[in-house]
Amino acid sequence: MNHLIEDQQQLKSIEPLLMELCEAGGIVSVDTEFLREKTYNAKLCLMQIGIGSDQYCIDVLQIEDLTVLKTLMACDAVTKLFHAARQDMEVIVQTLGVLPKPIFDTQLAAAFCGADMQVGYGALVSDVTGIELPKSQSRTDWTKRPLSADQIKYAGEDVAYLEALYERGLGELREQNKEDWFNSEIELLYDKSLYLIDPSLAYKRLNGGMLKLKHQYRLKALAKWREQMAQSRDIPRTWIMRDDKLFELAQSSARTVDQVIEMGIFGKKSASRLAPQVLAILKEVKAGDQKIWRRVEPLTKAEKSVCSQLMQTLSSLSASANVAQALLGTRKDIESLFRNRQSKKLLRGWRKELVGEPLLEAIRKLEGQAL
Repeated sequence: MNHLIEDQQQLKSIEPLLMELCEAGGIVSVDTEFLREKTYNAKLCLMQIGIGSDQYCIDVLQIEDLTVLKTLMACDAVTKLFHAARQDMEVIVQTLGVLPKPIFDTQLAAAFCGADMQVGYGALVSDVTGIELPKSQSRTDWTKRPLSADQIKYAGEDVAYLEALYERGLGELREQNKEDWFNSEIELLYDKSLYLIDPSLAYKRLNGGMLKLKHQYRLKALAKWREQMAQSRDIPRTWIMRDDKLFELAQSSARTVDQVIEMGIFGKKSASRLAPQVLAILKEVKAGDQKIWRRVEPLTKAEKSVCSQLMQTLSSLSASANVAQALLGTRKDIESLFRNRQSKKLLRGWRKELVGEPLLEAIRKLEGQAL
């Protein structure tokens, strides 16, 4: 049965059920509905909890005290079931301040057992249960109130079948002896830094390898400033300044506020306020001795051909292991391995023996043929 929880008293009424689950241990299905178009962090609008045959759609926009949800998400005795957990984990961490743990990701489990890396919840539900879920509310605005009956039905169905997907996924992982691989990949999602951005590290989203040393340090400082501004005002970073304008400003020769304003980087209303701030950064930042980014030369035609052959090898390894190719590695991972003979992804953990070492051997053979 699907229940809408839209006030504090209603949430209080199911608190004993949630606390009993925490004490006894078990599983709970979790999904979220959020909006991220106008804010820095995604805005959590609805949180769905599935316990047995019941679904509880909790209107977090209407309820002030969400302590019981924090307790449930942090409870070590309860496994939280998600489909494509990363975004849900992010919005829960940013809104509730707790990291859901332990978790089981039904999309990831399916990918380990031969499904496409991005297999959707509806497709998996259809495959496992034969039930076709409607998509009518997939693009709805979850901030508007009141919520319609169709919205609540749609939201409840997003957790109604997670337990069935979990049982199927866990069974297949064990049958194929991949549970350890899966668990090691899940561990990566418990890194809280994935969901909380440190402004001083905002430059890592960019690639300034083509810039001069002085301009690289300017770009790093400007990226930090932009992230701090976006966080403090709770708006998307691109509303402060787009990436291309960030690069343009880092390389500019502007020496006055008027010259910065004339670049057209900021809107008319914000230019007089923001231009002095970025000008101060341009004047104050000092370049260090070490490059922040290193220029990566394009692959030659012959090198691209080698990487294409390596991708074919990866495809064969994917088929043999019955694991989604994108889960094993991407073209970018392959090119990095080819360039450096090192890879933080392909040469560590369960991937090393499965794909990393065979790919290194393939590189040696291809180079030998070239000679």
